[in-house]
Amino acid sequence: MKYRVILVFSILLSACASIPSFQSKDNLSAYSTNMKIILDSDAIYKVNKGMVTWYFGVNKGEYIAKYQDDSGYYFEGSNHSSCMGTEGKSGGCTSQLIGGIWQSKMDQNDFRMYYIDGSTKNDNSNTQGYATTLNKYVIETASNEFSNLIKASL
Repeated sequence: MKYRVILVFSILLSACASIPSFQSKDNLSAYSTNMKIILDSDAIYKVNKGMVTWYFGVNKGEYIAKYQDDSGYYFEGSNHSSCMGTEGKSGGCTSQLIGGIWQSKMDQNDFRMYYIDGSTKNDNSNTQGYATTLNKYVIETASNEFSNLIKASL
């Protein structure tokens, strides 16, 4: 019994080790610049969170710096340019989300995928409208793989 408790506790800790950060759009300020990131191919990576493999990433296209906060810059993609999921074929994602690429101000080589929580492409327009009204931005945890994919396109 003692070992089961330790095993369950270890699994829970490993699942919590990669918690994303959250930001309200109310805390973002407009960022007027001509900075943009252009991706010629999708930038998809996978992360093991506990016992589940997650796929995260952004689709190929143009990402324009639109917002900033104390921690970084938000490069927004068009439509549902971010993706995530627990299943995928060849590293693909199952949910398309409104979002883009976040770049750290502290470490210019730290790029992360972000999305607006609850804004999946398959949701009806009322749900998507509600999600964009809440403006809860989710910045995924750091990934060297994702940062390298973005840096390679610059």
